[in-house]
Amino acid sequence: MNRSISQCFGVDVSKAELVIGDNTSERIVKIANRSEAIRGWLRRLPENCHIGMEATGTYHVALADLAHERGHRVYVLNPRSVAVYLKGLRSRGKTDILDARGITRFVERETDELEPYEPPTVLQRSIRTLLHRRHQVVKQRAAMRLSCQHLDVSVRATFTPLLNAFDQCLRNIDIKLRQMVRSDPTLHQLERNLRTIPGVGPLVGTALALRLSRHPYRNSDALVAALGMDPRPCQSGTSEGVRHLSKQGNGEERRLIYMAAVSACKTAHWRAKFENLLTRGNPTTAALCIIARKLLRIAFAINRSSEPYREELGVQTCSAS
Repeated sequence: MNRSISQCFGVDVSKAELVIGDNTSERIVKIANRSEAIRGWLRRLPENCHIGMEATGTYHVALADLAHERGHRVYVLNPRSVAVYLKGLRSRGKTDILDARGITRFVERETDELEPYEPPTVLQRSIRTLLHRRHQVVKQRAAMRLSCQHLDVSVRATFTPLLNAFDQCLRNIDIKLRQMVRSDPTLHQLERNLRTIPGVGPLVGTALALRLSRHPYRNSDALVAALGMDPRPCQSGTSEGVRHLSKQGNGEERRLIYMAAVSACKTAHWRAKFENLLTRGNPTTAALCIIARKLLRIAFAINRSSEPYREELGVQTCSAS
């Protein structure tokens, strides 16, 4: 626990309302989730407060940006981590007020290892939003195709225009993403370098370039952990359980780097590594996750060196991991 923190606030965020807890009293403040109300509340705070909130789609963005603008230290927290923490507090129920108090306690005691929130640029936010919307379109298209799979051909033809519209929508989104990336020379150069990695195409390159340009990771382990690709140990005494991925962070980015590993394994160099992992007893999914972690480490090295992929870079990075 960081004992230099003077005042902490935990905020339970909803679309219409912010429920705010305070570590210096039992008082709960409720304000509208509107910029004017948020500014009014922030003006009454002392300097250098620590303010935490869960990531809630777009509902937390105004509070996070305005609090950062006022010079406070802001934490946008993983909802799953906070939920596990709140369960450990043995509350007798679940209400917005109890959640606000629990988040306040989390901010006060558990944020020493967390990175404070830094608002993205307008371009970064636009790219991130479009990547998320693209993911939603892909899911809806897949659901529609699966639902039509066992229909008669004549009936299935009824849905063809809709499926074609999904495809066209994805093409338009990809064009827009490329335009956005090219509008920033630094981001564009990083994306081009990342695309030289086997298995990394325009979509994966854009997602990785966005993440690496936003977050200055200390090492490649931090990047792997940020995408939830780090294996979580399960050990007690002499018993060694099966390790599973932590699955922290953005699920779509995790899916993309996994698919990049699948594509990379179609090349001779990575296919040999993949088969070697299989002969050592790794299941197929575990082997692909190992390859995905290696690709992330290479991406980190490319971001550091500002050079495109070379096979010797891949050998050095993989041998070190």
